[in-house]
Amino acid sequence: MQLGKVQSRGQITLPSSVRQAAAIAPGDVVAFEVVGPGRIEVRALPRERLAETFARYHVEGPIDDVADREDWQDRAAQDVIGG
Repeated sequence: MQLGKVQSRGQITLPSSVRQAAAIAPGDVVAFEVVGPGRIEVRALPRERLAETFARYHVEGPIDDVADREDWQDRAAQDVIGG
């Protein structure tokens, strides 16, 4: 088991052995899920090329990035988690 410490701004550094074992690289997006009191699950979202992302998440009409960003992230995380 590897340990990390939560910093004052909520940041946690993943130990290098954990990053390597989980194939998590700088710039990857991770999803967090609370699975119980004091327990979370972290999953790396799959890497996609821009064309793959557009094919997967068809967008119609104007885009309001600020309003839609949270919804898009939630939907992407649910696709990975299976929800």
